Formats: sequence, structure tokens, C-alpha cells
Amino acid sequence: MNFGTTPAEIENKRKRLLIYTFIALGGVFLLTFGIVSFTEGRVFLGGMLIFALFVAVVMACVTLRVKDVQPISLIFSSFLFALASYLLLSGGAEGTGAYWSYPILMLMAFLTGPRVGAVFLCSYIAFITMFMLGPFDVTYPYRPFEAARIVITSSVLIILIVASEWIRIGSYGAIAEASEVNRHLANTDFLTKLLNRNGLKSRLLENEFAGPAVVAVLDVDRFKQINDNYGHDRGDIVLQRLSMLLIKHTKGGDLSARWGGEEFLVILFDSQLDAAEALINKVKTEFEAIQFKTEAEDVSVSFSAGITRLEGKSEFEEAVKRADVLLYEAKDLGRNVIVTDSAPRLYRRD
Repeated sequence: MNFGTTPAEIENKRKRLLIYTFIALGGVFLLTFGIVSFTEGRVFLGGMLIFALFVAVVMACVTLRVKDVQPISLIFSSFLFALASYLLLSGGAEGTGAYWSYPILMLMAFLTGPRVGAVFLCSYIAFITMFMLGPFDVTYPYRPFEAARIVITSSVLIILIVASEWIRIGSYGAIAEASEVNRHLANTDFLTKLLNRNGLKSRLLENEFAGPAVVAVLDVDRFKQINDNYGHDRGDIVLQRLSMLLIKHTKGGDLSARWGGEEFLVILFDSQLDAAEALINKVKTEFEAIQFKTEAEDVSVSFSAGITRLEGKSEFEEAVKRADVLLYEAKDLGRNVIVTDSAPRLYRRD
């Protein structure tokens, strides 16, 4: 069963299922007891129960048609407030209405959540206390100790329900936060803080774009020699500085990832090939200007890149393959080269 991926979607689905469950189970009881009440001469009670069934069916039909069930939940809870109050104060069938008010209270709290539910339930307790323990003769003739017990047990039940809902919301929030942290860690490269391969693919699936886009694959030149000659710590610094430049020069909606090893992949949305080439060259120029300090000397590093068009998400894998081919061409041309779909461009310092 799909409950959604966000807290709002999950809560919406939960309330929708609660409404359907009440219709399925509560509807049977309402119909049965409504018919029994008619046959036993309790016409008004039978009419109220059948009317309650009608309202519940209408609510279910509306719930089927709407996307956000929160307004329906509030309206339905108000109806449940009235139904529970009626069953309790009227006594239902020979004073048994109080027993049926308890599950209705629970459903009322589950539909509204702890904050709004607390308001509903406290109002309910104040309402029934006033009529059951006050100087009114319009309620079922409960004995005084029975009326007091009903108020007390209803209050205890309400406290437990609200506390349970607060705990549920708090636990759910902690689980959602932990899940989000884990998702971030699973989609992020630890060293560069860019997206990893899985993270970029996930974000691309979530992204909706209709205009042109460009895929660029970058590879640090002679990276193995950097690691061998100066150590992996220096190599890590090189990758981190390049990732910082990618973050600096890309827009908020663009995607940058460490594709693997010393290879990076960038998706530039709403961009043409020439503009993307100019941007990658700007990154490249700034990257080459960095002097990486070592014990023996200061070292500058370059990268090569292949850039191609991306027409849609479904063509991503093919676009990456084309960019890889162009990157290999750049390496064959002697490195420190950007190759696009149109032509190779050499950017060498004198």
C-alpha cells in the first residue's frame, strides 16, 4: 500500500483510510441499530442513526473526489462530535449510547490530530459535563454516580488519546528526520559534498524540465600521478576545490555530481551548448589558476571535458555516453581540452 513519500502525503492517506474504515465498519452498526430501533419503536433514535449513515456515505463520496482530506476531516469530526454527544446525552437504547461514544471520540481525535483534537475533545468534555452534572432534565436519566463515572472515564480516555497522538506525531517526526538524513547521506558524496551518482539520478527524476539542457562530463587530468607523487590527501584537496568551483558557477536548479573517482558530471538546465561550454571553460580557467601547495613545489592541475545536449530525462543515459566519448576525444587530443558536439576546443596556457 502506497502511503506517499512526504509527511503531508502520509498523513493525508492515513485520514482517508480512517474515513473509509468508519464507513465500512461504522456503517454496518449504524444501519443495523437504526433498523432495530425502528422495529422496537424508537423512531427518533432510528432516524438519527440512519441520518448519520447518510452523512457518513456523503463524506466518503466527497473524500473520493478531493485531493486534500484535511477540510473533510474537520467537517467529519464536527459531525462525530454531534453524534457522540447525542448518543451519550440521549442514552441511545436503554442507556447504552455512552458505550458507543467512546470509539467515536477516538476516531474524532485520529482525524484531527493532537492539536485540533485536543480542542474538540476538551470542548466535548465541557459540554457533556455541563448537561450531565448540571441542573438539566433533557438528558437520559443516568444515576448520579453513573454520570460522574461516564465523565471521568471519557476524560481519562481523551487524555490517553491526545497523549498517544502527541507521541505518534513526535515519533513520526523523528523517523522522518532520520530518514531524510539517511537519504541525504545516501545521495551525497562524502568528500566533495556534491551529489553522488545515485543522488544525481534521483534528483533528475524529480526535476521537470521542458527546455534545453546540457550534460558535461569532467575528468581531472593525470589524477593518478597526483596521488602517486603527492599523496591521496593532496588528491582529495584537488577534488574538493573543483567541486567548490562547480557549486560556485552553477545555478540553484542545476545538478553537479561526483560521478566516480576523479570524474564529475554536471547538468545545466535551460542552457545552450555554447553557453555551457563558456561556463565550463570559466570553471576550468579558475581551476588551473589554483596553486596546490606540496612539500616540493606548487602544482597546478587541469581537467578535460566532454559536453553534449540533453533533450529529455529519458535520454540521460545516452547523453552521458556521448559526453564520455567526447571526453575520451579530449584526452586523445592531449588533455586540458573541452570537446563539444560541434567541435573540439583547446584551452592551453602559454
